[in-house]
Order: sequence, then structure tokens, then C-alpha cells
Amino acid sequence: MLHITRHIIAEEFAADRASDTEARAAFRVCEKLRRSLSVLTGVVGFRSVLARALVLARAEVPWLGELQLGADGSLELSAELETRVGPEEAARGGFVLITSLLGLLVTFIGEALMLRLVQDVWPKAALGKSENGEKDQL
Repeated sequence: MLHITRHIIAEEFAADRASDTEARAAFRVCEKLRRSLSVLTGVVGFRSVLARALVLARAEVPWLGELQLGADGSLELSAELETRVGPEEAARGGFVLITSLLGLLVTFIGEALMLRLVQDVWPKAALGKSENGEKDQL
């Protein structure tokens, strides 16, 4: 799961590296997943899964509790919060949140469908294999 999260955040970061931070790229991943998954689950379904992912991620990164989850399932990292927690901690928070979200998706829809959904959004991301060439253990 960590491998997949690293790859999709890296894809987003590479797409707009000049004016971006890793934290902003991670939150853009959330937004792209929201758009894609809301088609399948509806807004309420996606919002519920993201709310649960936030609860799980908050256990490791407490400041994530300060984020506001929109009625449409959108989530935004404010510049003020990113500055206050620092760029590295903001990036870590985004990483933990995405990993939690993907883990829940595996639980609810299975690994194969989760990978297909992610691959549809990030077709260039190398998914399914870890850095050492072994199948990811999700």
C-alpha cells in the first residue's frame, strides 16, 4: 500500500512541480479519487469512506483533525495549516491519509478493483509491484 501511495503522489507532484508541494500533491490525489469514486459510490458513499480514513489517519497524524470535510467529500489543506505544521509534516499527513483511504478501498471493494480505479486516474503510475519487484502486500 505504501508503494502505491508513493507512486500516485509522485505522479501528482511531477505534474505541477514548479508551483507545488508534496502535501498539495497528496491532497490533489484525494480530490481526483473523490471525482472518480463518487461516480461509483455517490457523494455520500465517498464522503463516508474519506471520513473514516481521516479518523484512522488522525491516530498517527493528529493535526489532520483540523481539516474540514466538505459536504461533497472535498478536503482542502489551507496554506495557513500547511505553514503551521510545516511542509514535511504536511506531506506526511497527506501520505498517511491517502494510505488509509486506499486501505479502506481494498477492504470494501478488493485489491484488484482498487488498483484498477487508481490505474484509471494515474495510468503512468507503476502499480502492483514494490521497489524490489515483489507483489505488494496490501
